[in-house]
Amino acid sequence: MKNENKTKEIKELIAQKVKSLKGDVAYSKIASQCEIHSGKISNIANNRIDCQLSSLIELAKGLRVHPSEFFNIDFDFDKYYKELDSINNLEKNK
Repeated sequence: MKNENKTKEIKELIAQKVKSLKGDVAYSKIASQCEIHSGKISNIANNRIDCQLSSLIELAKGLRVHPSEFFNIDFDFDKYYKELDSINNLEKNK
């Protein structure tokens, strides 16, 4: 399904953003500054798990960034939403 593929793409972009924000800092160092185990941070950064909002907030604390930074990704949400609306309108008109 097209929508699922976009969700996977967005998740991957967010994981890449986490890695970018992490830089060369060890997962253990980040974990020591928040309430998330280093293994979970690695799983988030490598897109192995879906994480809860509370985990993203803790991760932002560990990285010392605003949580919105995770969503500052290169993805055209306006275009995506127009595509979704177009698909929904086509289905309604069947």
